[in-house]
Amino acid sequence: MKSKKSLFFVLMLSVLISVSAVAQISEFDADSVDVNYALTYEASETLADALNAYKTGDWKTSVFLFKKLHSDPSNITPETLYMLIMAETYSADYKQAAVDCDVFIKNFPHNQYVELVTYQKGKNLYHISDYEKSIITLSDFCHSHTSHPLYAASLFWIAESFYTTYNFESAKPLYERIVEEFPDDSKAKDAKYRLDIIAQRSREEKLLYLLKQTGEDYLSSRESYEKTLKQYNVENSVGVNNQLRELRSQNETLDSDLVLQKKRNEELEAQLKLYEKDLSNSIRELKSQAVQAQELLENEEE
Repeated sequence: MKSKKSLFFVLMLSVLISVSAVAQISEFDADSVDVNYALTYEASETLADALNAYKTGDWKTSVFLFKKLHSDPSNITPETLYMLIMAETYSADYKQAAVDCDVFIKNFPHNQYVELVTYQKGKNLYHISDYEKSIITLSDFCHSHTSHPLYAASLFWIAESFYTTYNFESAKPLYERIVEEFPDDSKAKDAKYRLDIIAQRSREEKLLYLLKQTGEDYLSSRESYEKTLKQYNVENSVGVNNQLRELRSQNETLDSDLVLQKKRNEELEAQLKLYEKDLSNSIRELKSQAVQAQELLENEEE
């Protein structure tokens, strides 16, 4: 029986070390591991199977076995309850994980894992769309643990709650803070991506406003909006196309005016030639009359 207990201790310790690494804990106090030596043989077997399932990533089996173990409240320890919460989170049972987070916080308020559980609670609340409670939970976490390794991740999930509810004005400064103050954090890249999306949405909103101002019935559905936006990106803008049409119309008018002007020029040239011909004839006639007048004067003088 003593060797069995030692085996459980080693197995529990190895799993908890892996759990703490996943949760971004910088240190782990092995002396704080609470292995319940009062477990019955059946409960010990269940615990061993639950730990093995957890280590191999068989989350649903792990959840089932931990719940079986906890059917006797005397078997519940902070470590096994924390691993149950993580297994439920990994298996996407976010609602139950959030409930078990409350159980942990209520029963083990001073345990070393309570900070991680509070963070997991806020994240799980986000995943079940309880955004207001998620924001409150994670905001309290950030306020109480300003230097915690999960501080930036908490800011990110707060921002995600705002973003998902279209409160971009509140989400944007949080994403910016993550990028600027925590550039090496794993969430910095995701935050930068969200900022790009928000900037794109801002441009889309301006486009939508302009289209509505021109009286166009633009947004009948999200799908039609995306289609129109893609068309806008390809053609650059509706305004440019309107200007192109106006320029084409002006060019056509100018071409027509040019044809008329050429015709007028031809008519004027023809009239000018007639005028020059008439002027030439008039000059010859005047010269002839002048010669005759000169001859008359000369005859009169004789």
